[in-house]
Amino acid sequence: MSALDRIVAEALGMGEDEITDDTGPAVNAEWTSLRHVQIVAAVNREFGVRLTPRQARSCRSVGDLRKVLAERGHLV
Repeated sequence: MSALDRIVAEALGMGEDEITDDTGPAVNAEWTSLRHVQIVAAVNREFGVRLTPRQARSCRSVGDLRKVLAERGHLV
């Protein structure tokens, strides 16, 4: 599993094997607005990036986070 999967799994109290690109607030009740902030903060720390507020708001799934990180040169 990737570091991103680990971050999301820890924040949501899920197993890493349960994390897919579709994991997000639309399909996981555990992904609350507070958890979203925690996930974004952990992503910023882990990958040494600073997501803009717009990017943070637009990331509504693990797949969205992967895309933003890939655009910044991180393979996750």
